[in-house]
Amino acid sequence: MLFCYNKDGDDMRIISGKFKGRRIDRVNKKTTRETADMVREAVFQMIEIHEDDIVLDIFAGSGSYAFEAISRGAKFAYLSDYDKDAVKTMHHNAELLNCANQVEILLRDDKKMLKKIESMRFNLIFIDPPYLYPTYAYLLMSLSKVTDNLGYVIVETEKKTILNDIYDQLHLQKEKTYGIKKISIYKKIA
Repeated sequence: MLFCYNKDGDDMRIISGKFKGRRIDRVNKKTTRETADMVREAVFQMIEIHEDDIVLDIFAGSGSYAFEAISRGAKFAYLSDYDKDAVKTMHHNAELLNCANQVEILLRDDKKMLKKIESMRFNLIFIDPPYLYPTYAYLLMSLSKVTDNLGYVIVETEKKTILNDIYDQLHLQKEKTYGIKKISIYKKIA
């Protein structure tokens, strides 16, 4: 199997937990934006992770958000991306971290992934779509239905993207800008 190994040595690291300091590979494609370690660290300082948490990472790229959550104690993660190289990289990273039994990695676009998970519940959801993604409202309304009570949805967008404060039962809790990107953290309020 061919993996997308990092040729530049510009890999990422897991920031905290049982995999702290371990390196994971990037996808290394212009079509995939990786979240900097500093931004991921800031995100995880704003949310809570519990040992029974089930994570969903849509547009996962290398899977860095999901692998960080597992490192910090989450039980299981579903990762999806529509790019074959991203999926190969996620499989490789799961092997590097020896956590393949804690993840399910799927080659799916967001619409097919939403169909697969419509009867499931998640404590923590990460979405980091392309910056010109056209249907944030539809995606967040759909994710509100699969977010567990008091669960979080973390959205990474271009800093100029305007999102609503409320999508169904998802309520905006925090918003922070880091360079050209913005992190919006929603919490499900039943």
